[in-house]
Amino acid sequence: MPSDVSSQPLRGLRVVEVSQLIAAPLCGLTLSDLGADVVKVESPHGDYTRAWAREGQDSGIFRMLNRGKRSVVADHRTEQGRGLVRALIESADVVVENHGDLMQRMFGIDYTGAACSRPALIWCSVSGMGRGVHRKAIDMTLQASTGITALTGETGGPPLRGAMPVVDLMTGMYAVQAVLVAVMAGRDGGAGRFIDCAMIDAAATLTASPGALSLSGFSRPRRMGSENDLFVPSRVFATSDDAHVHVVAISEQQWRAICEATGQRAWIDDARFASNRLRLEHRAEIHGGLGAILRTETADHWTREITSRGGLCERVREIEEAWADPIMRDRGLLLEGADGMATPAVSLVGERVPAAAPALGEHTEHIERELGLSSDASSGS
Repeated sequence: MPSDVSSQPLRGLRVVEVSQLIAAPLCGLTLSDLGADVVKVESPHGDYTRAWAREGQDSGIFRMLNRGKRSVVADHRTEQGRGLVRALIESADVVVENHGDLMQRMFGIDYTGAACSRPALIWCSVSGMGRGVHRKAIDMTLQASTGITALTGETGGPPLRGAMPVVDLMTGMYAVQAVLVAVMAGRDGGAGRFIDCAMIDAAATLTASPGALSLSGFSRPRRMGSENDLFVPSRVFATSDDAHVHVVAISEQQWRAICEATGQRAWIDDARFASNRLRLEHRAEIHGGLGAILRTETADHWTREITSRGGLCERVREIEEAWADPIMRDRGLLLEGADGMATPAVSLVGERVPAAAPALGEHTEHIERELGLSSDASSGS
């Protein structure tokens, strides 16, 4: 469930989000859950993710990442659109964008210009390779270039893209951290700041563990399927009901639990398996023996037997089954919308309210009136 920060400490803060896709919108979503008023600026075509849905339906990805925000449409090809974005940024405490150098070309404003009149402004620029590096990148290409793809797949098989947009998600979380630090510094009297939040930095963090193993000379990490460089046993095994379980031991107590649950108590005293280092040397023998044993019973049987003894074992679930687990709702990880459609709560702080995502441009006229840009505002109505 939401933590004690659910009092919404960012209430009263205005965030202008000029972005689309996943990483920067996740940053904006988390700031919204912490109480900020997040105004999302979209082109007349809308965020790309709006279209990631079946015909006639709202995009689940868009709803997940943009609930609780206000949407305005600003066409950078018109002076009205450019003026709206400039006025919004002039009213902002925080800007989150993923257009980089294009902000100046599209809307006639960048951090340097905006900070002249608003020195306390926090500007978070999310990009693939970092500001000043004119090389396009998205989650999938960064997985390829930073080693994630090379490490994903079976031994001897082709490299595979990781199924989740892990670089996008990690970047969004990094961006939130950086913005919150800047907000805290600002409340203590500090100046605003420019945050260069590059997806390659997040991707490097994701491959830091295998990178450390390689750079230290411990091993040369390569594709191992579900196995692990550091621990044996650690693998997905088939069970008698055509299901699978992932069995892992990262401690001697967990190793003993697996041996006892599978009837291999003799392994506990076997000198060949007396430590994890020795088990790494006998990987094929241990995994082969466990594989034969685990095929004799169901996945639920092994999960129950191993975990009851303090070991680690979980049945491999399809995504629909995983999200149907009651713990998802108990932990507040699944939000029920007014339309009865559930949405994953990807922001992990603040009040994760099941607010609707905005329709494209839903709040444009209202925000123009707030900024004094509409004819109604100028006439005093």
